[in-house]
Amino acid sequence: MRHRKFGKKLGRNHHQRQALFKTLLRFVLTYGSIQTTQAKAKAVLPLLEKLMSKISRPSLINRRALYAYLQDRKWVKRVEDTIQKNFPNQHSNFFTTSKIKRRKGDDALIVKLSFVKDISFLPKEKTAKTDKKKVIKDKKKVTKKIKKNEK
Repeated sequence: MRHRKFGKKLGRNHHQRQALFKTLLRFVLTYGSIQTTQAKAKAVLPLLEKLMSKISRPSLINRRALYAYLQDRKWVKRVEDTIQKNFPNQHSNFFTTSKIKRRKGDDALIVKLSFVKDISFLPKEKTAKTDKKKVIKDKKKVTKKIKKNEK
């Protein structure tokens, strides 16, 4: 009998399942959406919803719960700020799944697991780095022109 048992095993033991859930959670919080099988999405969705509802209420305990999955304080702060800014009074229904295709090899249904709103957790530092590189190149060009004019 299957009384009082919940969750899917996904063909993995306990530790492999926990690692899979951690990885899926990290990717969702990094990129805002992921493509995975329907079974994995259904299995990880309750965990994601519980964690997001905790983050929407700011407290040290809830921040530590997120830190258990992300293990980076700066990333936890960024995710917490973004969630509280984009979902100010919302405590559930953060995610949506949409069917994409069937996988060719085993005919598994691939779904897109994403936030209801379009959210980007990636830092804007990457664009700043490319801007710095452009400024440095421009400075080199200017110094070369100045040196040519001096001669």
